[in-house]
Amino acid sequence: MVRIWALLVAVLWVVFEAVRAKAGAVASDLLVAVYLTAGVVFVWWWLFSFAARVRRGWPALTKAIGAWQQEPVSRIDETFEYRYPRIVRIRRHELGFDVTVSLLPGQVPKNLGDHVEGIAHTWHVFRVEASSPARGVVVLRVWFTDPLAVPFEAPLMPSVGDVVKRAAGLAVLRYGRTTPEREDPWVPEFASAEIGRCDDGSPWRLRLHGTHVLVAGVTGAGKGSVLWGVVRALLPAARAGIVQLWACDPMRMELSFGRSLFQRYACEPAAMVELLEAAAAEMNRRAQTFAGKVRKHEPSSKCPFVVVIVDELAFLTAYQPDRDLRKRADAAIATLTSQGRSVGFCVIGALQDPRKEVMNIRNLFPDRIALRLDEPNQVDMVLGNGARERGAAAELISPDPEIGAGVGYVKRETQPEPVRVRAAFVSDEAIEAMVRDYGRSGGGFGSAA
Repeated sequence: MVRIWALLVAVLWVVFEAVRAKAGAVASDLLVAVYLTAGVVFVWWWLFSFAARVRRGWPALTKAIGAWQQEPVSRIDETFEYRYPRIVRIRRHELGFDVTVSLLPGQVPKNLGDHVEGIAHTWHVFRVEASSPARGVVVLRVWFTDPLAVPFEAPLMPSVGDVVKRAAGLAVLRYGRTTPEREDPWVPEFASAEIGRCDDGSPWRLRLHGTHVLVAGVTGAGKGSVLWGVVRALLPAARAGIVQLWACDPMRMELSFGRSLFQRYACEPAAMVELLEAAAAEMNRRAQTFAGKVRKHEPSSKCPFVVVIVDELAFLTAYQPDRDLRKRADAAIATLTSQGRSVGFCVIGALQDPRKEVMNIRNLFPDRIALRLDEPNQVDMVLGNGARERGAAAELISPDPEIGAGVGYVKRETQPEPVRVRAAFVSDEAIEAMVRDYGRSGGGFGSAA
């Protein structure tokens, strides 16, 4: 570093002498003014900018977290020197910076990923995430503030008449195909549901068709916002007749508020098991019908996409005192989650405790959401091994409902990196409006079992 500064000073002096010799004293004075201005700007940048502060403190930080390595040197006064991962570049994004780091030989992303919380405290920022886009490279994404700290409500629902008009264009909607009609969020949609926002500001669309979803979170974490967000997003398609909503509600406090929105609803243990078995039987009937004829399910009024929502899933799989009902529920859920995706069935299960003895088939849910959890090891139970190391600190989500309700991390089947999201708040007034416009008494659809 000293040699670099000495070389820079020498170059600047040579330029100054050349200008003074050819252009005179006035030009040389102007050059000195330029030098002084550049020096002041550099000093300000070095003292006050985030990028310079990161670079200036990087050697001490890497030593503190044990990311340094000793390297032998051939000098009389020293037997070794320290080397640390090199910062390649620092680039700004909308809400912070991306710090790209080149690892030393033998290091892995885990060497930095295990210390993202400490790095965030050192840099005085809200959060740091570690990812590895290429071998030997780690990107530390820095967030200055929490973009999801303020709760927000879902947009207003359209009238039933508007949905019926938009349903006229349903024939052009096909799973996996982008059409101009999909720019309107209330065109009847079944493949996914927009239920909130990601922390980069983009809409959070939860994939439904061709998958199953597991939602885990402690009491008050916001599981209801996720479930009601899905129901709300699918109501236009249900009104059009291509989606059916089935619900199991053992608590009788969450989904019962809008029970007229569901084609089938059950809250008693025996009735819930019968509902799940009916879904498995219908799934098997479809599989027999599709065999050798259809490879991909396309929803229609005759063969709708069935979304089975099970609140407090552990009540049926672990806490149900009737052993026979518990076995039947396990068998039906396992059948639906292992075979139902290809024939138009999606199971959305919500639970508080993700342990294996409580939910032993959680791996049959390809898409998973970890809301606020009690313990760090529960994050990997929900999102898979290494999710906590990659930044999914679900146990650190604030217990304050204004800040943390509905905030979580999503693991998608096609994306290994967890994504931080927040579900929109669906108020009691919004549910009442849905029931009024789409329920049985509001000219809606179907009837609850």
